[in-house]
Amino acid sequence: MPDAEVVDRLARTGAVVTRPAGSTVLDGYPPDWVVEPPCLATLAGVVRVLNDSGVRWRVDARGRNWGYDDARVREPGLIVRLARLDRLELDVELGLATVQPGVTFAQLNTALRDAGARFQLPDPGSGPYTSVLGNALDRGLLAGLGERERHCRDFLVMEGDGTLTRLGWTDAVDARARRALPYPPGPHRHGSMFQTAGYGPIVVELTHVLQPVPAHTTQLAVLAGAEPTEGLIRCWRAMILEDLVSGSILVPPARRRARGVATAHDGLVLDLLVTAGSAALLRAKAVDVQRLARQYGQRLTLQTSTYPDDLRILGGRGDRPEEVGDLAHGLEWHTAAVPFAASVVTAFADAVRAEPLLEDLLWSLRPLDARAAVWLSPFVYRKDDPAGVELLRRRVAAFHRIREGLGLPVYRTGGARAGR
Repeated sequence: MPDAEVVDRLARTGAVVTRPAGSTVLDGYPPDWVVEPPCLATLAGVVRVLNDSGVRWRVDARGRNWGYDDARVREPGLIVRLARLDRLELDVELGLATVQPGVTFAQLNTALRDAGARFQLPDPGSGPYTSVLGNALDRGLLAGLGERERHCRDFLVMEGDGTLTRLGWTDAVDARARRALPYPPGPHRHGSMFQTAGYGPIVVELTHVLQPVPAHTTQLAVLAGAEPTEGLIRCWRAMILEDLVSGSILVPPARRRARGVATAHDGLVLDLLVTAGSAALLRAKAVDVQRLARQYGQRLTLQTSTYPDDLRILGGRGDRPEEVGDLAHGLEWHTAAVPFAASVVTAFADAVRAEPLLEDLLWSLRPLDARAAVWLSPFVYRKDDPAGVELLRRRVAAFHRIREGLGLPVYRTGGARAGR
């Protein structure tokens, strides 16, 4: 634990230093302190104090990506939270949003509506109060966006000595030109900014590419059997390859019930979002979706229900995400990255179904693109139940045995534990 002198030096920088709240995961340790600088100058002072003191630390944006307030550290130390850095700048002509870590999806979309912009950024699974920047660096999944890295540009990074670096650019380059280009000319470090779990470089600002608000949309659903079949996966992939769907997700009945959705269908539901710039194009796309469903022997219907965010799994409220860390139930995310090949997806699904510890797993499958998908499995447990915690450990271990046995990598996991 940082000694009193270090804590006092941190407070003298102008940062707010508090004790941590609860968490929804068991991994690691609760931080000894949470340090929140109100501006970049204060953050630079905090970084210098911490690096001089030798205290172990990491950064997060708002503490609620991929598990809601899963603000933990790998070893005893503290967290520097960047939630108070919340500058937002819009380019409504180019469809770009330059954000600091404190800007949430709710704030961004409200600003876009107020500006009359024809762009949006849909909320991720972790809800509207998640950091746009933090979720992007965690490589979150959004409908229609897939892999987030290609939608982020113009990174402003704070180095270990508190200085700021704009990756790949000089100050002489026009800011709008920087933000418009996907990458700076020549070699760059953009890829190294992702999936560092807050232990890598401190990204204090980036520009996010926004989605155009579609003029016309319709929601369709493929109703399938209890388990994924090769025909279903091939049908789904064909729709993506033909650019007919803007977003899609495959969800079993247990996951729908956990999220508070009435389940009139007792099998899998493949939710499809079809978007178009005109009513005629939308009708044409819907006809092609119907054609593919018939071709692969699938049953197509209108989607009749929407999906609330995963706070429902824990019994939380979408408008009060800060309360989730102190709920009786905890939530961990575990994932596998799967080639979008019908034989591989069904083999993984069959292996999960055959494992008794995973028979009631609340999984979903979402494509990154037409070549790779991510199997996402939330594991829920009671924090005060030792037997339930032990069962959680066994279930997680079983999931990863299957994943490793098929040679599949982890995509992104909230609560992955070391072997202790």
